Amino acid sequence: MELGERKQKILTAVIDAYIRTGEPVGSKALAEMLDNAVSSATIRNEMAELASLGYLEQPHTSAGRIPTAKAFRLYIDRLMHRQALSEADRRGIDSLLSGASGDPERLIEEASQALAETTGCAAVTTAPAGRGAAIRRIEVLRASPRMAALLLMTGSGVLRTRVCRFDREIGDETLERLSKALSAGFGGAELAEIGLPQVQSLMAALGEDGLLCAPALTAFYELVQESAEAEIRLAGQLNLLRHPDYDPGRARDLLDFLARREMLSGLFSAMPLGLRVVLGSESERPELDGSSLIVTRYTLGGHPDGSIGIIGPLRMNYADAIPRLEYFAKAVGRLLDEIISDGGDTPPGTDVPR
Repeated sequence: MELGERKQKILTAVIDAYIRTGEPVGSKALAEMLDNAVSSATIRNEMAELASLGYLEQPHTSAGRIPTAKAFRLYIDRLMHRQALSEADRRGIDSLLSGASGDPERLIEEASQALAETTGCAAVTTAPAGRGAAIRRIEVLRASPRMAALLLMTGSGVLRTRVCRFDREIGDETLERLSKALSAGFGGAELAEIGLPQVQSLMAALGEDGLLCAPALTAFYELVQESAEAEIRLAGQLNLLRHPDYDPGRARDLLDFLARREMLSGLFSAMPLGLRVVLGSESERPELDGSSLIVTRYTLGGHPDGSIGIIGPLRMNYADAIPRLEYFAKAVGRLLDEIISDGGDTPPGTDVPR
């Protein structure tokens, strides 16, 4: 049923007031919010009809009403007046993320922390998609006569390092030959295409040095597997305990769900492209009943890549949270593009242990 203009105004006012106060909204308060353009009696009748249509409910015997998930869906899709993010807010977000310049993993971590801090919700950020990414750099760096550090960086900005120990001292010529063989054999290859048979073939191609270099080749294979797996960063879980909307049981169920990273990763990866707001039971996860998930993608090289989102109570300030999340996604994508296009010196955080 299509709601008339008056019902839409009343429902919008109820939702705005409920988001602001968390309290049921009565007809007298609504009349004042609407500048007394509509009488309290008329508002009561309209609210009764909105309740019968499933948009409002009465939590207890008071005259006040609160919006349902159905009401929030209509509000987000059609009734909400989105707020433009201020220049000061944009500069603040840029400042929060600027400290991670040059380090993709730290950027993802900082984005999660900053998003949780500025929204008061739990923030979830996934690393750039891995399995379709190609290897951009492979380096073998000496750490000691019997140790070397491998560095692997993908085209999506994922950076991994691992130290390996050899059975005996290894010469500079052997390390250089290994480094060249890895770059020639796997430079530009997609992570999903690299399996044990390919690594074993390279070991055989190294001839008498193959067995000596086995620890480094094992480390390389492990780095490929780690880089291919989608990683997820979670921050601000304890923010959820500060919201009165969650009773202890619901809060516990939600925190338990967030702790299961593989399920959270699956939920995010199943999201279609574009900004999505998932309300309560729409997620088909009972742990998210009474909660809202807002998620979007950040782009890498102009293409949608990782996901970034927030989880909080159904009573969320969507008009502020949505443009804030969208700006975070743009900022993360822009900074990742800068990191990946830099291609200069070894990124920070890759010091070789001595």
